[in-house]
Formats: sequence, C-alpha cells, structure tokens
Amino acid sequence: MNHTHSIFFSPTGTSRAVVRAVARGVNRPSETTLDLTRQEAPPARFDADHLAIVGMPVYRGRLPRTAIGRFQPLEGNRTPAVAIVVYGNWAYEDALLELCDLCTAQGFRLVGAAAFIGQHSFSSLKHPIAENRPNPQDLEQAEQLGRRVREQMEQPGLSMPELPGSRPYKEVPPDPFVSATDVDTASCTGCGRCTTACPTRCIEMVGSLPQTAPDRCLWCMACVRQCPASARRIVLPKIHEAAQRLSTNCKIPQEPEIFLPSGG
Repeated sequence: MNHTHSIFFSPTGTSRAVVRAVARGVNRPSETTLDLTRQEAPPARFDADHLAIVGMPVYRGRLPRTAIGRFQPLEGNRTPAVAIVVYGNWAYEDALLELCDLCTAQGFRLVGAAAFIGQHSFSSLKHPIAENRPNPQDLEQAEQLGRRVREQMEQPGLSMPELPGSRPYKEVPPDPFVSATDVDTASCTGCGRCTTACPTRCIEMVGSLPQTAPDRCLWCMACVRQCPASARRIVLPKIHEAAQRLSTNCKIPQEPEIFLPSGG
C-alpha cells in the first residue's frame, strides 16, 4: 500500500478533519484528496494496492443523499477502504452501516470503520451541541486508527465485525425543500463567502446580496459557519427547537467508536 485517497463530503469541515487525521496515521508516501462537498467525483477506478479513507456526516441517522450521489462515480477494485461517519453527539443510527454498504457496492473492501463526533450543524453560542468536536483527543484517536489499519492490512485472513445499524435502513422524511437560513441585509457585506460554502450551490449573489433557492438547502449550516459578518441566521423555528432539545439532551460527550477486522 503506497498510496492513500482521502475522500470526504464535509460542509462544515468535521468529516474532513477526521479523514485527514486518519490519513496522517496511515502515513503513506503519496496521497490524493477528493473533496465531494461541492462537486461530484469524476469517474475513477482505484487500484487494489491503494487505500481509500471515506468520510461523511450523519443527517437524521442516515447519509446525505447528495453525498451518496457524489460518491457513486467512484469504483474500487477490491480496494481497501476505511469508512467513517461523523455525528453530532446524539446517535449515528444506520449511517455507518449505510456507508459501509455503499463502499462495498462500489467495489471497495472494508478494512476499518468508525463513528466520530463533530460539532452539530445546529450548534450555536446559545445552544452548544458537541462544541469544538472533533477535539485534539478525537483527532489523536483518528491518527491511531490510521496506524492500526496500516498494521492490520499486513495480516491476512481478518474479517470485519458486525456493525451497528439495521437493514432496511431507517426511513427519513423527504427533503424539506425550505431554506433553513436567511440573511440580515443590514449586516451582510456582500462578500459571497456563503455562496462558495454552500455544497448544493443554492445561494447565489443577486446584486450585492445573496439569495437562497430553498429547494436545494441541506440544512448543513455551512453558510452560517462561513459568514465573517455573522449575517446568516437560522430562521426555521423547528431548527431552534431541535437545537434547544439536543443541547439539553446531548451534554454527555460521546466517544469515537472504532471497528477493525479480527481473526474471528
């Protein structure tokens, strides 16, 4: 294994941070980064002696549909893969199993899987949820995962353990088709950072102000995180209610869960 591929969909940067830490632990001489956050992957086939590290966030216990679609042009050739999901300290439900199944369906061979914690998309100063996660301890565990994957790949005959989750996966309601955020026109400087942050390009500049197309909003809050003037604001009452509930009920920090092959 001489080459690693860091592949991630990461609107707010948490999945990217974990995948990059795992890659540091693997420590191979060459690495390719494939960021699916704002574009579909170009069709590609990966070699059997490479390693793919794949990271995606958890939305409502499942993988984002957009992330799945952007990953599907990639094809493995029994390529070893580490599947990683990042969730906001509540529960990852079927997402890790779904990502492992997705990798397998695309021709990858699982050599590791993990669920890490990232600051929740709905987190705010008023309602913090998994604030500042992944933290340095999380990222050290991610690096350790990379080192262990590298070591275990040299041991033949190992098989992955059963993963949490169920098939069929948890049903999720249709996409809401309503924008989660709006812009405070008095504070907006027209810098356009929100337009480049949006993974679905649902925000466009109209004159000097950004306008949002609600039919493509993922509720990822990347625009809120990236606004230097704090002009983006969450406007949906149900998100404020969910943030308050999660902030109250998710105070106990969860720890990363790591799944590696064993001899059975």
